Amino acid sequence: MHMACSSSKKMTEESISRTLNESELREYNYALTEATKQKLFGNFKQAAALYKKCLDVNPNSDAAAFQLAGIYMMAQDFDTAKKLTRRAVTLAPENYWYKVQLTQLHMIKHEADSAIFIYEDILEKWPEKIEVKFELSRLYSETGKENKALKTLNEIEKENGISEPVSLLKEQIYLKMGKSEQAIAELLALIELAPGEVRYLGVLAELYTTLERKEEAKKTYKEIFEIEPNNGVAQLSMAEFYRLENNPEKQYEYLALAFRNQSLQIDQKMGVMIDFLTNQEKFDENKTRIDSLLTILEIQYPADYRVRTAKADYFSKLERYEEALAEYDEVLKEQKGNYFIWEQAIFIENMLENNEGVYRRASEALNYFNDKPLLFLFKGNAAMQMGNNEEAVKSLEKGLEFADNNLPLTVQFYSMLAEAWQNLEKHERSDEYFEKALQIEPENIMILNNYGYYLSLREVKLDKAEKMSRVTILAEPDNPTYLDTYAWIMYKSGNNQKALEYIEKAVQSGGGGDPEILEHYGDILYAMEREEEAVKYWKKAVEAGNESAELKEKIKQLR
Repeated sequence: MHMACSSSKKMTEESISRTLNESELREYNYALTEATKQKLFGNFKQAAALYKKCLDVNPNSDAAAFQLAGIYMMAQDFDTAKKLTRRAVTLAPENYWYKVQLTQLHMIKHEADSAIFIYEDILEKWPEKIEVKFELSRLYSETGKENKALKTLNEIEKENGISEPVSLLKEQIYLKMGKSEQAIAELLALIELAPGEVRYLGVLAELYTTLERKEEAKKTYKEIFEIEPNNGVAQLSMAEFYRLENNPEKQYEYLALAFRNQSLQIDQKMGVMIDFLTNQEKFDENKTRIDSLLTILEIQYPADYRVRTAKADYFSKLERYEEALAEYDEVLKEQKGNYFIWEQAIFIENMLENNEGVYRRASEALNYFNDKPLLFLFKGNAAMQMGNNEEAVKSLEKGLEFADNNLPLTVQFYSMLAEAWQNLEKHERSDEYFEKALQIEPENIMILNNYGYYLSLREVKLDKAEKMSRVTILAEPDNPTYLDTYAWIMYKSGNNQKALEYIEKAVQSGGGGDPEILEHYGDILYAMEREEEAVKYWKKAVEAGNESAELKEKIKQLR
């Protein structure tokens, strides 16, 4: 690329000498030289400004347009980069590197046909460019022009002989075309060229496995192990072969060999482990074996945090949450800058409803990641559950600043802020945040339920509360919480008969053990002058765990 710039600079200087006066030529040359220097130093902002100045002085500078395009590419502004590169190509159509860069930009923008057109044009002028022929073949294949791709690859082979990149691409193209025998032939030709290269044998063995040609696959794996008895990649491949054979014992045998194999990189072993931990079906089938494989990794890599993280994930999937937290704590001793680990530990604390744990971990994590909205959300919610609503508001409002354009997350912040302000009896602020949440998600039934319920507690806007609550029971007609809210709104509106109808539905739908629903049932019965039944349900509420002093007083007064 540097050589191309030098030639284009020479051509440009010859042309500008006829169009620029001496002062302009000096200004242009200075700006171009300084821009190149700043680019070499990594000062891309200053370089871009100077290249723009070059183009202001001399709009016909292909070198400045090309170099400026490169800076825009690094900044991932591909549209501007493409426009500038096209300008450079127009100004200097014989420049090879300009056309290559324009092709790269078309590929980045998934404009394969345009990239093919330029590659074909390049090969007309520079037919010796093998790398262009190879890339053109790949593009032909990707756009369904397999025969053109094969023809171009055969031309490369005719000129240069058999090579790994060409043979492997031909193999993939033949497989795409459903021509498995030709695909096998390509690999066999490559193996004949380098008989001792186990990588090629490995590709062939995996192809036989994919084609369900089991005996040929076994024979090929045998050849690999004769050449390299301790080949870790082949051991992993054999494990996969036996998995497809539905032979878990042999699969584990080869996995254990691979995991103990010191020559196999830990990244490859962790790749297998991550697959087990993220694929539920594989996890369920291999729980005991996964534990054994993790033990092998722990012995081999006692200080590697990735192994302990995998162990924590394993415990978490088994719902052994305390053990998972212990592993995450060990990891965090050395990896406090790893956000993922903090998040996983906080998720588990939250799942265990350990508000103090959530609050403590989120607070500490914010010392390292003070722009992560989820940390503020968890801290705020935990503070609210612990009764510290002032701190909850402070954390939630701070976290909201980082929610950006994540609307679902913003709704969660609004909803929790509404709850916290409600707890502080700042009802106007609470209503404000409920309204903001519903502007984004007007059908969010959880928010509609909570908003409607709080309005009923205050005995305000009961018509609005009823409309919101009706949406929730239409959406989930068997949800006892939503039925209870609707019943309570009816009760507060003086419609006791309808309140009784819906509180009974709430109990029948699974709310018979909920202390708040049972108390509401008693309140509604009491309002209907059915005092004996009211006391019965109030007592049930106490038995279910309702420790309200007000409830106990109601029972006492009716004894």
